Amino acid sequence: MSILTYPEIIKKIEDLELMPETPPSLDRIKEGLKKILTSSSFQPHQTIVVAGTNGKGSVCVFLEALFLSMGESVGLFSSPHLEETTERIRINGKDIEKNLFCKAYEIVNKKTKDLKLSHFEILTLIAAWVFYSKESDLITQRFIFEVGLGGTWDATNAIPHQNCVITSLDYDHQNLLGHTLKEIALSKFGIIGPQSIVVHSPLPKEVQSVAQEVQISTKSYWRQSAPFSLKVIDSKSEPQFILQTEWGKTKLGLPGLRSAQNATTALTLFHELGYQPEKHIKSLSQIRWPGRMERILHPNCLCPLYFSGDHNPGGIKSLLELLPYYPRNHLYILLGIGKDKDQNGILAPLFKLPDTSIFLTETPFRGRSLNQYGSWLDHASGAFLDPLKALKTIMELAKPCDLILITGSLYLVGFLRKNLKKL
Repeated sequence: MSILTYPEIIKKIEDLELMPETPPSLDRIKEGLKKILTSSSFQPHQTIVVAGTNGKGSVCVFLEALFLSMGESVGLFSSPHLEETTERIRINGKDIEKNLFCKAYEIVNKKTKDLKLSHFEILTLIAAWVFYSKESDLITQRFIFEVGLGGTWDATNAIPHQNCVITSLDYDHQNLLGHTLKEIALSKFGIIGPQSIVVHSPLPKEVQSVAQEVQISTKSYWRQSAPFSLKVIDSKSEPQFILQTEWGKTKLGLPGLRSAQNATTALTLFHELGYQPEKHIKSLSQIRWPGRMERILHPNCLCPLYFSGDHNPGGIKSLLELLPYYPRNHLYILLGIGKDKDQNGILAPLFKLPDTSIFLTETPFRGRSLNQYGSWLDHASGAFLDPLKALKTIMELAKPCDLILITGSLYLVGFLRKNLKKL
């Protein structure tokens, strides 16, 4: 039985440093793994680590769906969460129970108190204990870990793994990963170990030489995701997206070209691992991934309301490719971004949209304050300290033929999803 309650444990975890106090290293997380598990607990050939700038989460849930379709038991560790920390650790497509999370925390924390773990490190260890420990009373056959930041020094990279995915690469977290695509790619490629199987989305030209160097030095096997096409069927409610691949076609549960690319990347790895995508491709039609162009119904909102936590220029580019398929007379955007994000790269493309009103707000966690938006405040239709007040104002303005979009941060999306009932 847990000594602390779930809210007390969450408070302790959230009070931890976001980044380790010491220089980048996997020493703490590796030592933590030794303390909570034996070396024989891990199954590297059954473990997949997914890195990249955009699309990591959706590749993970596409892989999860494919393995579940085969009848395997699947553990998935992803980040960030939107409403509850338990969302980060899934077993067979469902968030773990709070009592299991509490049990895992108590065991991990007791054995690793001396390591001064960061917020993400202890969550990674909790997931590892849930997935691999016999004490968790779960039988898990497949393990999927989404990298939190970068790759080389990310806590998930300490999990023994043989299978790697690299999703699309773009600029993000330049203050930590480097200011060129080559530097960013090198960090992402850090998850690739000796003789790994690597499936990747198409790589930018400027990083292909780096990829070749890593491939040679690790003697790893690389495969670019298979070609695909996407058909869009217009609908009065929501558009339907039909993916066509060499393994057949399916309706996609997640919308847009970026989702089609991520689904194909997952299918390609599935094939490279020796399975038959054509028998399981239909499972991709049932996927739901909260906060990613997710339609929300609210009794006080007359028009469609969408949450899409796109938080870097690459994500915004994908969002702009998607928006033409969603009819509206006027678009209302409520946007808050992180203080370390590329403000101009996110805002400039959105402010170019026709028939659009953009309202700025402060993201509740690690967000940019209103005064940090600078001259963008002059272009905005409104600015609010309180995201809920901002959304209430927009809902009062919008007509049935309009569309409301909340974007810029998954933390903003999570806060509003959790508090929508207050409106």
